[in-house]
Amino acid sequence: MEREFRRITWSHMYPHGTGKARTCRDCHQSAKTVGLGYGSLTYLGKGKWRFTPTEAPAELLGLKHGLSALTNLSGEPLVNFRPGVSAFSGPEIRRILRVGLCLPCHRDFSDPVMRNWPPKRPCPVFKE
Repeated sequence: MEREFRRITWSHMYPHGTGKARTCRDCHQSAKTVGLGYGSLTYLGKGKWRFTPTEAPAELLGLKHGLSALTNLSGEPLVNFRPGVSAFSGPEIRRILRVGLCLPCHRDFSDPVMRNWPPKRPCPVFKE
């Protein structure tokens, strides 16, 4: 019986807290780091984002997304993960990227605003 190819299985080797340190921007402004793959992100306002992939879909493998994509903006997994590993959920992706909106003015935790900002308080510049 012939088996149909559905998804790539992805097994990440290094958890979040290990390895070389990244800058805040490396994670909070990167489509690839949050699992969307290679491409560009656009903030549309009111908590909405658009992701434009730079990779063509891997149609020969039966995929409608590029090989670097692990999830979409809604947090739906596009690959299989080993047990105990998952992509970020849609709300997690939005929270991660929301911090990236503040980074042009508030670069790191040495800024008092970044250290003391209440988690649920909206940004006065980028209103939710």
